[in-house]
Amino acid sequence: MVTTFQIVGHKKSGKTTLTNDFLQVGQQLGYQFAVVKHTHGPVDIPSDTDTGKFYQHSNDVLLLNDQQTIHYQRNIPTSAEAQVRQLQTTTTADFLIIEGLKELEYPKIVLLKADETMTAFGEISHIQHFVSLQKSTTTNDIQSLKDIDYRTKFITKFLKGIQ
Repeated sequence: MVTTFQIVGHKKSGKTTLTNDFLQVGQQLGYQFAVVKHTHGPVDIPSDTDTGKFYQHSNDVLLLNDQQTIHYQRNIPTSAEAQVRQLQTTTTADFLIIEGLKELEYPKIVLLKADETMTAFGEISHIQHFVSLQKSTTTNDIQSLKDIDYRTKFITKFLKGIQ
């Protein structure tokens, strides 16, 4: 089964940057990834495209070509957790990264903004690391990942340790 973990933090804390770094470093190590991205707002599908027109007038749109499949679905009848479990059983990836959805119960890396402390995330479970792409000092509890070489080492160690 795919190894699943989460990258969580407040808006503009660096979640997408860190997720992309995990993808790049992990691929260099020979790993494959699946990603779940939680967004609070609607996904923008331009209404003047074929896909947008289909999406406006249907519940589901499945886009297919030889290289990929994209499924846009409204009114999902199951929870985010159920959707994640379904992906876990169907993906061939080594790792599943969930960006956001902090209420789920998977190992988490919490990203702190420069002005945040760990207490802002006191209600979250399964935290393995507090890190920051914005803070330049590392304490015993918070690791600074501003330096790209240190970030690469952190990612490598994390992936090898969580398997």
